Amino acid sequence: MYLSELIARLQTEVPAVENVPTESQYEQAIKDAVTDFSRRCGLKKFGTLTIVAGTASYALPADFMRIILLETLMSSGGVLHSTGGLIAVPATFEESYTISNGTITFKPTPTYSMARDYSYIMKWILTAIDGYPDLYEYAEMGEDEAQIVLLKAKGICYDKIANSMASSGTMKYSLGAVSVDKGGGTDEIVNRSYKLHGEYVDACDAYNGRAILAGGK
Repeated sequence: MYLSELIARLQTEVPAVENVPTESQYEQAIKDAVTDFSRRCGLKKFGTLTIVAGTASYALPADFMRIILLETLMSSGGVLHSTGGLIAVPATFEESYTISNGTITFKPTPTYSMARDYSYIMKWILTAIDGYPDLYEYAEMGEDEAQIVLLKAKGICYDKIANSMASSGTMKYSLGAVSVDKGGGTDEIVNRSYKLHGEYVDACDAYNGRAILAGGK
């Protein structure tokens, strides 16, 4: 799903009122909506860490959001059992890890080398298209996800319009073919935002339900 397409659809569904939202605000609304959608509905993925003796920190995938499962290693009689065979460690060996800014760090620093599988929740990420440096896409986002993201993005845009109207005292505005005179009030805009949030939450719940049935959670 191209970022430019999502922005164009958002601009059509929520026309600007006195230049609010701006071009940059439309774009940021999409990005913020995708981030929120990822937190609520990110799917399960799998990865493998190639652990190297003497190295404590490892970069996680660009679409990593949070860990689901990575078995913590503990020794049994001073031995770790791995796919590569038995690894000698101190009898009191017990490992822990922290995750920060896309990097996982083990403590103590591994004295072993082995591959370790893990599962995690992914986020939809924006990437440039090869050969088109100004064209960006959410490569793993389909139409189902885009429709849910647009619900959130529209609510964000309506909030910006309501805030702008409240501060400027706008008396009359148009949203597409609908013209409204509220004497400076923003009730209808705020109500639209609340309604969209409810629709968005319901859509996320339905999406999560489908993902569970499909084995994606």
